[in-house]
Amino acid sequence: MRTLADLAAQQGVRTHSYLNAKHHLVDGFPAPIGSAGARVRLYDAEQVNAFLAGQPVPSLPIEDDHQDLLDRREARGRSASPRAPGTSTRPPTRSSRNTG
Repeated sequence: MRTLADLAAQQGVRTHSYLNAKHHLVDGFPAPIGSAGARVRLYDAEQVNAFLAGQPVPSLPIEDDHQDLLDRREARGRSASPRAPGTSTRPPTRSSRNTG
């Protein structure tokens, strides 16, 4: 997994310079693998390495792996125990605890 900062460091430039030069937007550069609109764009390291080496970019696996990293939106969509409407995951406050 690589972030834009990782990609910039890999190519020996600062992140700001990398973004201004739009190296990640050149034709054929691998697309981000996170969900659309994710705050942090993640790129597959294998795909990026192949592209930078001038080799064919491998396709991503079709099936999910249990070690896949998820962004917030993907994690929310895969929540194992959905909450009932109106419930909270916060611990109870002092005033809401049963003291008796």
